Amino acid sequence: MLLVGLSSMAQVKTITGKITSSDDGGPLPGVSIKIKGTNAGTSSDSDGSFTIKAPSSSSILVISLIGYKTQEITVGNKTTVNANLMPDAQELQEVTISTALGITRQAKSLGYAAQSVGGSDLNYNHQPNLLNALQGKIAGATISSTGGGPGQGANIRIRGVNSIDPNISGDPLYVIDGVQIDNSTSTVGANPDGTAFGARGVTNRASDINPEDIETINILKGGAATALYGLRGANGVVVITTKRGKQNGVSVNLNSSYGFDEVLKSPDVQTEYTQGVLGVYTNPPGGIGPAWGPTIAEAKLIDPTHPDQLFNNYDRAFGTGQQIKNSVSVAGGGDVVKFFSSVSQLYQKGMMPNTDNKNFSGRLNTDFIISPKFKASVNMNFTNSGGYTYSADRFGESLAYWSPRYDVSDFQNADGSQKYIGTNNPIWGTANNRFKGDVNRFIGGASLSYDPVKWLNFSYRLGFDTYTDNRVRTARGPMYATEAMYDNAQGFYGEFNTKFRTINSTFVATFTSKLTDDITGTLRLGQELYDRKSKEIGTLGSILGVYDFFNLANAGVLTPTQTLKQKRLVGYFGEATFDYKNYLFLTLTGRNDITSTLPKASRSFFYPSASLSYVFSDQFKLPAVISQAKLRLSYARIGKDASEYSTFTGYTPYISLPTGTGGLTIASNLGNANLRPEFTNTYEAGLEMSFFKNRLGFDFTYYYSLSQDQIIQTQISSAVGYVTKSINAGDIRNRGVELVINGKPIVSKDFRWDVNLNLSANRNKVLTMPNGITEIVYGAARGYGNAGVTMKLIQGQPYGNIYGSYFNRYYGGQAEDPIVLDKNLPLLISANGFPSISGGKQKLLGNSQPNYIVGLGNTFRYKDFSLNVLFDARLGFEKYNWLEDFYSAFGLPDYTADRRTTKVFDGVLANGQPNTKPVYMGQRFGPDGVDYGEGYYRIYYRNVSEPFVSDASWVRLRSASLTYNVPQNWLPAKSIKNASLSVTGNNLWLWTKYYGVDPESSSFDAGSNNDGSAGFTYPSARTIMFTLNVGF
Repeated sequence: MLLVGLSSMAQVKTITGKITSSDDGGPLPGVSIKIKGTNAGTSSDSDGSFTIKAPSSSSILVISLIGYKTQEITVGNKTTVNANLMPDAQELQEVTISTALGITRQAKSLGYAAQSVGGSDLNYNHQPNLLNALQGKIAGATISSTGGGPGQGANIRIRGVNSIDPNISGDPLYVIDGVQIDNSTSTVGANPDGTAFGARGVTNRASDINPEDIETINILKGGAATALYGLRGANGVVVITTKRGKQNGVSVNLNSSYGFDEVLKSPDVQTEYTQGVLGVYTNPPGGIGPAWGPTIAEAKLIDPTHPDQLFNNYDRAFGTGQQIKNSVSVAGGGDVVKFFSSVSQLYQKGMMPNTDNKNFSGRLNTDFIISPKFKASVNMNFTNSGGYTYSADRFGESLAYWSPRYDVSDFQNADGSQKYIGTNNPIWGTANNRFKGDVNRFIGGASLSYDPVKWLNFSYRLGFDTYTDNRVRTARGPMYATEAMYDNAQGFYGEFNTKFRTINSTFVATFTSKLTDDITGTLRLGQELYDRKSKEIGTLGSILGVYDFFNLANAGVLTPTQTLKQKRLVGYFGEATFDYKNYLFLTLTGRNDITSTLPKASRSFFYPSASLSYVFSDQFKLPAVISQAKLRLSYARIGKDASEYSTFTGYTPYISLPTGTGGLTIASNLGNANLRPEFTNTYEAGLEMSFFKNRLGFDFTYYYSLSQDQIIQTQISSAVGYVTKSINAGDIRNRGVELVINGKPIVSKDFRWDVNLNLSANRNKVLTMPNGITEIVYGAARGYGNAGVTMKLIQGQPYGNIYGSYFNRYYGGQAEDPIVLDKNLPLLISANGFPSISGGKQKLLGNSQPNYIVGLGNTFRYKDFSLNVLFDARLGFEKYNWLEDFYSAFGLPDYTADRRTTKVFDGVLANGQPNTKPVYMGQRFGPDGVDYGEGYYRIYYRNVSEPFVSDASWVRLRSASLTYNVPQNWLPAKSIKNASLSVTGNNLWLWTKYYGVDPESSSFDAGSNNDGSAGFTYPSARTIMFTLNVGF
């Protein structure tokens, strides 16, 4: 017996090898290598190499990869087995994709558009936020970052906005390994002084996910794709699948990155004229403020201490940021258990002083094959993240006020007080007005799968997402009575805590049957439970007794805040799929949701979907040039419910009692017990084709969606004692096209070029509004005088319209459009020679939704080198520029250097005659002896929205990454399987006409629908990263 055992052990041998493609000889990662007749197996690494233990010389290796012909190789006496796989067009049709509820289906059977991004394509640009990593890679998705700050959030809108309620988020549903997770953005406690200046710098919770853990991301776009998720998938679904363990041994991967951030785009400023500050350089008698002052040479005659050059304080206020990330992952397993685990640590130092972010993430995914019929998996992910943030708009506004005569980075006196020049120093603010967040999050899921017989499967999944978000805001008070404090006021201290929890449970029974010789049917029946609870509680204490003692007991006034939201949703669903001869696929679904947010009479509602996939290249013999051809058609009706507590009238805190204590009062929103669900009908048609043995392919989609009977909060008569009421009213339409083109222009032994193009265009329109409502304001941005803008929804107009004040036009007797400004008409010039302005009247000046979104990705591989280059563009839209408005008010932009010139404005007088009157562009007395007061730029230009609602179109080099895979024979130890070195640049180049800043950066948090302004934002970063990756 012992001799037999020793003989058996002696036959076990370790086989190593490398898998390459016959196309170009390049390595193939992710190839499956299995021992035939057993569960033992492994997969090839990034350089195509693999290691596997064969039980005997008669063992057969089965080597397979979707899209390539499978090979079987007998081990024999060999210890090295290399394989060269040939492409197989038929195999490409067997590509699978993870769809709704984790159901895996053949891509060719899908009757709707779904786009996938693999982990390697997601992570080559080393973005810390997974949404930023998706930019430029998904057709039909508008992905926008809120800036380049540490831990900064981003949002994604799929196929436009389908709600006219500004309080409803347009975010898609996020699902990670079958668990529906939260992606909300909480602004509790995030205002710089507890009242004004909206929250900036807070992130959404998608930033908690470590992109390096992701295997694939699938974007489900239309109603038919998301139907099984019910009302929570109404805005699309982002399906995330993380990495799993591998059989046959253990592999270890180490990844270390270091990078630095610099401001991508900064405003061009004039450097010829200084400013009047603290009473110096004003024009006596009767000085004006602010005076733009003399030239530097003239100023030095008055004040010899004036520097020889002005300070570019925008560039001096922002420094160089840093990114440091280290991670390790371990994967392995055997016939019964497989596991994947990872730990990562990210540190980001902000370009804005005194801002940072830390993110620790740990993951463990475990799969169990209990028996051939019974499988289970458990997934766990813990994240701790947080850091110091600051209000980017307040920082930018303070920076606009700061005179270029003084260095903004020289901000503090020896005693810790700020160097005062009549305004708040923004850098001093970041050091003394602080906001810190600390998030602890756990996402867990467990699933069971049982096949009692071949044609029947039962699966159950339980998911859990919970986190606490603890925030502290501190601002010291004045050390002495005359100390200038500005935003700090008398000092304050606040603590704000959020507790969030969701549970989702899904049961599915799947029946598969051969209905006829040609038709196979699959029926799925299931039930889902979703339960969510969130609680926010906090207290802000202001007027500190001891100026730097941060304790609520040290506060003179306490302002509490507390909210509680709960929601439960139960859904019952079914899906029937019919496969006719493996080329015609029909899918029908139905779902009934029961929601706690609607009245009892209408809280249960049903909606269906249908989709058809016709792979006509499998039915007909097409020309040899055509590899595959598929037609898609789908229809879906998706329901949506109301926000929590819309059906009844609640309470709201009242903090202005004479006793100094708080209380409650009736809320301003009147509940509506007659609400009913809203519905969106979506239609989609698509054509997929590939040519030249799959060297070239495209996927074209047309979609149409109509959202009706929407639930919105609308203003009502104050005579009833309330301000707003939730009602069913209003329709909005979206329609558009998406085009994805994939190609392999060059494939040779040593060189390969792959290209991917995404192009999309969406058009929307508000079709109807609630009775008696002419407009809904869903966003605004402030400005000097009347320069602020509003985002309004008006019947017959598209979503995203920006309304603001304007320069009056000469109509010459023709009717004036009361809504839209005709910019082609001549300016109306006043008798004083300056353009006439509209004052408080507003008209349509632009639209924040791009006409076209383009992404162009290229991958070049030459021997052991690979280069990824990604361009993307957003064309045909406008945004209001806060920064330019404020900068023009202080004579900072480069174009204001014309202040000592005279100009004749192009336009006509009220009588229709051309204007010929020259005017002085500067302040006070011009060459003609006329007193022009504060001058054109302060009296007129800065007080009108029109100049600052400008073309925000952009084209950028989103990323470029060069990687060198170290040849295996160069590696110092046999235990090292692979190693690579990468240098990556993100946001390397930007073209835009937009003044001063990157228009992609949003002035509002990641969860906001207000996307019509930029300028006072955390600036976008140009990032250079260096990465070392080693596998064992």
